[in-house]
Amino acid sequence: MKRLVTAALLFLLVLAFLPSLGMADAQGAPQFHVRSLYTLNRYGYATVNETVNIANNGTVAIQVPSVTIGFGNLSSDVVAASVTPGFSVGSPPSTGGPFTVTGSQSIQAGANVTFVLSALLNNVVSTAKNGSLEVLTLSSPSISVPVARIVNVVRMPTSTSFKSSPQGLTATLTGSNNTYSATATNVTPSAVTSVRAILQSTVQDFNPLRVFSAQRTISAAANGTPVVTDEIQFKNLGTTPLLQIYFSLLNLPTSKITIITATATEPVLLSPFTATLVGGALQLGPPLVIGYPSDGIQPGSVFTLTYQYPLSSKYFTVSGGQVSVNIPDSPPVSAFVGSYNITLTLRQGAKAVQGAPTRLSSVTPWQTGTTSFAYSLSPGLFIEGGIPVASVVFVLLLIGLFVARTTSVESEGGEGEESAESSSEQASSMINAFDEKTDLINGLWQEIEGKDPNEFDKAYFDEVRGRLDVFRSKALARLNEVKQKSTSQKFFEVVNQIQVTEREVDRAAKDKLNLYQQYYLKQMRKEVFDRLLPQYTRRLEKALNQLSDELHTVQREAKLL
Repeated sequence: MKRLVTAALLFLLVLAFLPSLGMADAQGAPQFHVRSLYTLNRYGYATVNETVNIANNGTVAIQVPSVTIGFGNLSSDVVAASVTPGFSVGSPPSTGGPFTVTGSQSIQAGANVTFVLSALLNNVVSTAKNGSLEVLTLSSPSISVPVARIVNVVRMPTSTSFKSSPQGLTATLTGSNNTYSATATNVTPSAVTSVRAILQSTVQDFNPLRVFSAQRTISAAANGTPVVTDEIQFKNLGTTPLLQIYFSLLNLPTSKITIITATATEPVLLSPFTATLVGGALQLGPPLVIGYPSDGIQPGSVFTLTYQYPLSSKYFTVSGGQVSVNIPDSPPVSAFVGSYNITLTLRQGAKAVQGAPTRLSSVTPWQTGTTSFAYSLSPGLFIEGGIPVASVVFVLLLIGLFVARTTSVESEGGEGEESAESSSEQASSMINAFDEKTDLINGLWQEIEGKDPNEFDKAYFDEVRGRLDVFRSKALARLNEVKQKSTSQKFFEVVNQIQVTEREVDRAAKDKLNLYQQYYLKQMRKEVFDRLLPQYTRRLEKALNQLSDELHTVQREAKLL
């Protein structure tokens, strides 16, 4: 009997203890999935993005655990770091880490959270004794917790590759997507870094630069609109000629800039001329580069370039005759810059009313902050320059200023400047407007493919569509002006056909843009994208070629009127 009672008591004790055991098992341990991306920039610096996903596979909520990430021998080259909002990085013993990331939120059962630790690295490129370029790379970071799966990736600039793969990584070389990668499961990674030599290539898109200085000047054009003048002085630290340079303009739709000076060792005076950007890049060849037997800025050469373009309307506002400018402090070229000054210089008829010059040193490509200026305008400034066509905001402001003058001219029976234009001149203006949109369309795909895929979001593609719409509106406005002045039935029919073809160009361009959006926002598999892209490209090219033929026809017909 006594044994029976003892057994019963033991059974009840076990039953009482089981719920607590079940609760402990239900909580479980979080699982970590990591994607480590080391990206070498074309101008000789690197970025690291550590994307960490923490999954709660248990049945109760858990607190976000701390994760410490380190970069081994690359630590001394880290100049800045940031983490996804909602998470924080404790004070590391040095700028280069290791970085302990913590979050205050909890993870519900069956849910997950993700953070990205980003680091900016300088001085990762050096010159070996034999003259070749070497890069200190990150094959894997160190992580303080067991990782269920880690994908390590090293991404190179277009057409750039190593002589040998970084330690533990396998090469995937396709010209526009040169990467080295490896996947590991159920590990606690240690930092793995290595020095790798760059493979020489005549088409490589990799030229380390040293940008000594940059100067950005805001001024007022004859019509009152803000104009940007940039001057940069840089040295080609690469082993091959620098064939093109990418600008960070404050007017994204701009495909043309005015070159003011372009000098190498000896100053060379140039008459200002217009240069066309291709995918945001200026080609460094004749007539821009003076005194070289071949295209490009030669290795070891120092070059100074000054250029000008109108400021985008998104960076300024107009109220009561005052122009307020607010621009980011990011430098004109995506590189480390020794010194960077932003100033305001005004012509007669404009007066500064707010703001002071910004002077920065040791500027990084991640430079944040803004600089603001404001200036007032006299009515005489507007009358000299006429109504600016590039800014809707300015048009609305200036309507009131010009009403009296316009009314006076009409009452005297005078003809406006637009009426005095010949059919040939109007056709040329229309053709230029269509050419500007064509330049924008042709440069879009290189711009998109050259961006970091992690930077894509819906807002970016919406902004691109906005650019297309702005240029389309300008072109169609010119087309309607030509149509209204048509005096020949044949000429009228040709212009009408251009309008039909332009509609197809616009649809084809936006359909191709939608294809890119679906792929880069991970709404479409790569094999589907690769299969459809040639079809969309052929359709767009066919429409653009037809439009070009029709524009040549209308120009010829206009000369006969």
